[in-house]
Amino acid sequence: MKAKIKKAAEVKGSTYLVKLRIDARTVITVRTKESLKNWKTKYPNAVELS
Repeated sequence: MKAKIKKAAEVKGSTYLVKLRIDARTVITVRTKESLKNWKTKYPNAVELS
């Protein structure tokens, strides 16, 4: 009987995760600091949740 091997999908640089509320309805997850900086320039009133 073969044992199933589960592989976790890992994305390079995914250790930095931040939820960002860009407006009243929309919450996005940002993976890198560069991406966070880009979103903050587009939406200066965005709030980091965690």
